[in-house]
Amino acid sequence: MIEIETIFEIIGGMAILLYGIHLSGVSLQKIMGFKLEEILGKTKDSPIKGLAIGTGITAVIQSSGTTITMLIGFMSAGLLGCSGAVPAMLGANIGSTITTQLASFQVGIYALPILTIGVFIHIFAVRKIKKNIGEAIIGFSFLFLGMYFVFNGMHSVSHSLAAVDLINHFDSSKIAYIFILAFLTLLLQSSSATSVLVVALGASQIIDLGTALFMILGVNLGSSLKVIYMGLKRKGFLTSIAIMHLLFNMFGILLFLIFFKYFDYLAGITSDDTGRQIANGHTLYNIISALIFLPFVPFIVKFINKHTSRIKAEESKLSYLSRKLLYTPSVALGQANRAVVDMAKTVNEMLEKSRLIFFENKTDLFKRVEEYEEEMDEMTGKISEYLAQISQQNLSKKDLMKLYSLMHITTDLEHLSDHVLTVSELFVDIKEEKIEFSEKSIRELTAIFGKLRIMQNLVVKSLEEDNLRLAHEIIKHENKVDEIVKKSLSNHLERMNRGICTLEKGKYFTEILTNLERIGDHSDNIAYAVVDRFRYKGSSDK
Repeated sequence: MIEIETIFEIIGGMAILLYGIHLSGVSLQKIMGFKLEEILGKTKDSPIKGLAIGTGITAVIQSSGTTITMLIGFMSAGLLGCSGAVPAMLGANIGSTITTQLASFQVGIYALPILTIGVFIHIFAVRKIKKNIGEAIIGFSFLFLGMYFVFNGMHSVSHSLAAVDLINHFDSSKIAYIFILAFLTLLLQSSSATSVLVVALGASQIIDLGTALFMILGVNLGSSLKVIYMGLKRKGFLTSIAIMHLLFNMFGILLFLIFFKYFDYLAGITSDDTGRQIANGHTLYNIISALIFLPFVPFIVKFINKHTSRIKAEESKLSYLSRKLLYTPSVALGQANRAVVDMAKTVNEMLEKSRLIFFENKTDLFKRVEEYEEEMDEMTGKISEYLAQISQQNLSKKDLMKLYSLMHITTDLEHLSDHVLTVSELFVDIKEEKIEFSEKSIRELTAIFGKLRIMQNLVVKSLEEDNLRLAHEIIKHENKVDEIVKKSLSNHLERMNRGICTLEKGKYFTEILTNLERIGDHSDNIAYAVVDRFRYKGSSDK
């Protein structure tokens, strides 16, 4: 029987290993930060380059799931297309095998010296980036320490015949190992951790190379199930990529099952050590599968582009503000900008409903305006919290300017919606009290609403496109709004002096003009916030 201490050693080792993968990955994302936009942006140059970049990033951060999540973020933010994301996804599978390679060299003995270096840097560093470097080194030391305990534990298990027989129970039907390891990978949410476990089993001579390779196929299937699980929680691009990831691995598994004896032979001749053979088999599987799949990338992209738009519409509001993207600030800011665009579109809906209340007597729409206002308050809270979290990361000057811009825009949109609600309330009161404005007053209000609608449409487009020219257009229209409001107030005072307008009508008209002017002012503020983004940009306009 296996001793309880051995069980705890393996389980504890896996826990340390998982934490090491998490800590090193998060810390390295913080260090790389805004550089990831530039790196991942190059994936669109060619499929081979995309494959290499996906491999490199995943090898560094030790998590194919995190790489795929970042790719989705870049796609959602409009920084990356499917043609760059799919090859990078294939590369992520290759990069995830670096942990298996490290495990095969049994690097656990280096854990404590590396931990010492990491702690020393983290404690004595002053700058945040150096502290993050220390954290990353500590993460790697935990990764190595976890491997050490897992290998030690498996070595103890190898002396128990009952345990060895239990592990090899499905030796006559090795297909079962694919499903067992797929489930374990999904449970642990880490293909790197389960692949280390397989290498430890092989290195301890508990399983042979053939069994280990079936397990490795299961690890790859499990990594796809993990992405599918992520896709079920968050629809849109992620769902499509998850399906592609699953099809890729299912295709690879089927191909290698057909030619398994050659795969087994190829892995066997790479080394005399079983652990190294398993690690090399894992790497070869992913490299060969990716190279076979790579020529079909254009067809995959065509499929995704055809079906994503329909799926993407089902995505819930602000669900794309993922915490996993915080360590890549440029991507997180892109998602925050997307959320701000959604806010601007909501304000547009409010403004249109407000117009219909007054000009078409649809007072029943006021309830919808109130609901929009509640949505705006909720969105403001979520976006402000997300922006505050982004502000804690390492930001470039360009990203810092965009962050400040989005903070100001979020506040202005929230204030803008307050004024639209106030105007709508005034319109409802006017209709209920049957107050009639003069034809000239109505024409003036029509002109102001026309300008405000144009401005709000420009706000949405300027934010979506990050367009400096459109921002300047908003400023020009706001000057026109001021002129119309000033002229309307002058005409109103003239009507009051002539006794044409009553005090009650005058009170409502003045309040409406004041709030409409404030709506224009806040749109103007948003335009200037967009202009401020270009302060640290190398180019002037789109």
